[in-house]
Amino acid sequence: MVDFKARIRGIFERSNADQVLITSYESLRYFSGFKGLGGAYLLLGSDGSSRLYVTELEAPDAKDAQYDELFVVEKSKNFQEEVLKSVGRELGNGILGLEDESVTLSFYDKIKKYAGNWVGVSSIIAKLRSVKDQEELNSISNAIRVAEESFKEILGEVRPGVTENHVAAELERAMKERGAEGVAFPTIVASGERAANPHATSTDKKIRDGEVVVIDFGAKYQGYDSDITRTIFVGDVGETMKRCFEAVRETQSVCFSSLKIGQPLSEVATLAIENLAKYGLDKYYIHSLGHGIGLNVHENPYLSVTSKDTLLPGQVFTIEPGVYLPGLGGIRIEDDFLSEEKGVKRLSSLPVVF
Repeated sequence: MVDFKARIRGIFERSNADQVLITSYESLRYFSGFKGLGGAYLLLGSDGSSRLYVTELEAPDAKDAQYDELFVVEKSKNFQEEVLKSVGRELGNGILGLEDESVTLSFYDKIKKYAGNWVGVSSIIAKLRSVKDQEELNSISNAIRVAEESFKEILGEVRPGVTENHVAAELERAMKERGAEGVAFPTIVASGERAANPHATSTDKKIRDGEVVVIDFGAKYQGYDSDITRTIFVGDVGETMKRCFEAVRETQSVCFSSLKIGQPLSEVATLAIENLAKYGLDKYYIHSLGHGIGLNVHENPYLSVTSKDTLLPGQVFTIEPGVYLPGLGGIRIEDDFLSEEKGVKRLSSLPVVF
């Protein structure tokens, strides 16, 4: 059973807010278990209490959430205005915590009429959410399992003459059939020279013999995401891409082995660059080393040279070095990891070589 009240109290232990208004979908789910797609706000109190505001349309979804009070706004009234009026009455002259990194400018302009004193709590929530409890770890483990089993099922579709779109569609179908709520993000299938673009979208391009195919995919299970990348060789891809593959594979292993609790994550990100530099490939490595996963597929902690994060027990994150050669192709290997007091362990178990 998730202790939502403990999660709520965690905000107030780190903030001087008297109340906090939750507005983002992910945080609504984190602090109450609400799974509706819109038309909801959550007002939190320092004692761990919560009031869920919903439209009549979203009211049926409220029955599966946990809260102390439900406030349903009739469809004849302006939902946002009614919520803000209620929040203002409850708050009085107190300080309201807002998800400052996600509220819109128009929302801010409206709330100023009802709450003159506010503080941002987005960074506090991000840090709280970065450390997973057992319920969250179970969901992430299932998201990984679903993704990996699905990949194994459709691997035979990665062959000459098959389009990238077909491979992506088959993978997403397989994940849904295994119980995924959906995909963690649009599946990337990039073949040949298109694999040199780390965020290439899948297209109707047909896979050809002698190409590398980068497949970046993840499942969403009970709200939580997995994120895995594998690079497949279709026939003989040549010595250059093989050399890049081995360098990337080694870099991921070196970075994984170096991690320890309390370590600044900028250090391991720098290590990835240094290791690829041994092969003259550092200039072809154009993104950060990894990121946290959870209710969002990209969240704290971040593994980059500019990151201020240190590794804490209970964090789930990716390590995904890559090399991208314009006009030729790219290599990326990505797995999911969990930090524990005794060290870091790999959660994903999909083979790297097929």
